Formats: sequence, structure tokens, C-alpha cells
Amino acid sequence: MATSDVHPDLDRVTPLHLWFLRVGIPERTGHRLIKNGNGPALTELTERRKGVRERDHIAWLESRRCTA
Repeated sequence: MATSDVHPDLDRVTPLHLWFLRVGIPERTGHRLIKNGNGPALTELTERRKGVRERDHIAWLESRRCTA
């Protein structure tokens, strides 16, 4: 059984402009993070629209964990 069969919401894609709102960062900062390779993996929705799958959002959050 594939992971997406167990958790179909992990494949849900949030459009990029809404993802910036979700994580509370300005679009300009978000684009800079992605351009520099420090953002989440993107999914191409159309030729001009991109988004972030839930599983990629979670992986990005995990990669940014810190101890303080």
C-alpha cells in the first residue's frame, strides 16, 4: 500500500501564494528562499503556477527544526 493511499492529504497542493500566507512570510522572501534552494520542493500546477505539496511542506518544516 502506497503512502498516498494511507494519507491522501499529503499529496494536496497549496498554491504558492497561499503557502506564503500559511507560513507567514512575505512573497518576496519566499521566492528568495526557493531561488536559493532553502525553500520546499515545488509542484508545477500549470506552466505559470506552482504550489507546495503537503508532504513537501512537512519535509521543509522538519529541515528547519532547531534547538533553542
